[in-house]
Amino acid sequence: MLSLTHETILSVLRAVATQHGKAKHTEMLPSAGTPERTGLINAVSHLFGARSVALPDTSITLGEWAQALIDHTDIEYLNLHDTTSSAFCDRLQRCYRHTAATLNQEAKALQAMLALPEAQERRLISWLSLQSVSGFVLGALLPQEAGWQARSLFDNANALWELTTGDVIATDSQRWRQLAARLPALPDGITAITTTPLDAATRQTLEQKGVADIVELYSEPALGVIAARRSPDAPFELLTHWHPTESHNYLLRLAPGSAMQEVKLAEPLEWVGARSFERSGAGSLWPGCASIQASSQSSRRYPAGSAHNVSAA
Repeated sequence: MLSLTHETILSVLRAVATQHGKAKHTEMLPSAGTPERTGLINAVSHLFGARSVALPDTSITLGEWAQALIDHTDIEYLNLHDTTSSAFCDRLQRCYRHTAATLNQEAKALQAMLALPEAQERRLISWLSLQSVSGFVLGALLPQEAGWQARSLFDNANALWELTTGDVIATDSQRWRQLAARLPALPDGITAITTTPLDAATRQTLEQKGVADIVELYSEPALGVIAARRSPDAPFELLTHWHPTESHNYLLRLAPGSAMQEVKLAEPLEWVGARSFERSGAGSLWPGCASIQASSQSSRRYPAGSAHNVSAA
């Protein structure tokens, strides 16, 4: 099950309500029995993977819905989207199911990869849709797992001018290009996470503004974050729960509590080390078509150090 705090669920509900046309900066729900209320119920039910969620007709605020989901809904998976982003909104594209176990696993792997020193207080400021897998994990689940404060630029436009030492900012390359030109001089120890490749000029501007660490993620919307790198000249390194095969088109995922699962990639990888690769060609970092395909082929050969039938701890 996916264990989410009241504040995490509330932030996701705000994102859903905004996406479905509800005015921003209000916690009030549409009136019971209206088409707006029914549409919002359907959207929330779909996101949280439940045909019928306990969202009482008597509720009048998003906060009451958040508490009802905590009290009465077992979250086994989320339906998260690929998105196309603009400056102020994200258009939801194809939907993919992500289990609670894999989402938790990804958040833990990202926290380990970032390896940030313990801080009395750290914030993660996200400019990503919480209805996408990258946005949900980076903007909601990772901060919850790490004990950081989560803030969204969709709701808190002034957050960039309130940064403190050690904060983390996560968005895509298009929005980083906009932010780079507007960011003030930054405090020490700021980490920038980008979900798509930065151009050289944007990277240079961020470094000049004082960004201490730039982390580029390699992801697929059906699979989540697969790998990361800290330099454009370095290869991507697989996160801890991903393992290579001898194929350029398949990876192994060590799923919690089950055997290692083989999955097909939307785009092939070019292996340059035991766990490192370069992108193959100049395709999109977020391929539009990707599906998890568990293979029953036991004859596939795997490189030294990987195992096909190892159970996760």
